Amino acid sequence: MDTTDQIILNILSTNAKASLKTLADACHLSTAAVHLRLKKLEDQGVLTGSQSEINLHQLGYQTQSFIGIYFDRANMYQPVKKALLAIDEVVECYYTTGNFSLLVKVICRDNQHLTEVLSGKLQRIDGVARTETFICLEQSFSRAVKF
Repeated sequence: MDTTDQIILNILSTNAKASLKTLADACHLSTAAVHLRLKKLEDQGVLTGSQSEINLHQLGYQTQSFIGIYFDRANMYQPVKKALLAIDEVVECYYTTGNFSLLVKVICRDNQHLTEVLSGKLQRIDGVARTETFICLEQSFSRAVKF
């Protein structure tokens, strides 16, 4: 990966919809050359997709939380992970070191919805001993990694 690839990745990390022309102008290349570089980055597995940011509050999802999940047995990672994939409100899942085994990000309409997800879904998964919930009051910032 060279400086030109880094420029492309930095632009795309802040604007996934950046046009080939925008990328080409920033790199001082033709759009065809940028297209080839994008293809190469995709083939290498560096670029794996693109996303649009959605304002969840505008859609009625007011409660964001992080939930630490404790296993009742050490070998429960795979089955618990599979069960979590079936819960739409769980949008991110991390296998961690530290006090809990998994850390998940959960998006809900409100606290009542969160309660339903916790008691009706998460805590009923075989292998989950207990959970610890942290409700996010405000997301201070989110940023892409600079290359």
